[in-house]
Amino acid sequence: MTKIRYTKERLRSNSRMGIFFVAIGIILVLLSFITSEWKEISLASIGIGQIGAGIFMFLIYYFENRKQYLTLKNGELIKNTLFPKKLKLAEIKSIKEFAGDLKLITQNTEFIIDTQIVEPNSLEELKNELKNYNLK
Repeated sequence: MTKIRYTKERLRSNSRMGIFFVAIGIILVLLSFITSEWKEISLASIGIGQIGAGIFMFLIYYFENRKQYLTLKNGELIKNTLFPKKLKLAEIKSIKEFAGDLKLITQNTEFIIDTQIVEPNSLEELKNELKNYNLK
């Protein structure tokens, strides 16, 4: 089983966004306790929303760090999203590079790999694996 990894910058960005949203949310909740209501919208409710957004970003970070972008396993390429997408490498008819993406074309579908979010070493590993199938 080979994992095609996300770039470290993408993972760091998700964790930083989580920290930022949680910090802003905590500040807003604390401000709402110090001051009275701000016009008609409560700072506490906005702060709780910000904390929720931060927790969501941490969940995205955890999922992407644990699963990574793609998995090559038993002749299948799996894109690890909330609902994983699978493609059998033997079914690929052609590969096209367009606008920085790899487009794997089968008889029925197109499987697009965003190379901008893939770690360079993992991208080379993926391309070498695809060459083993004499596709390129």
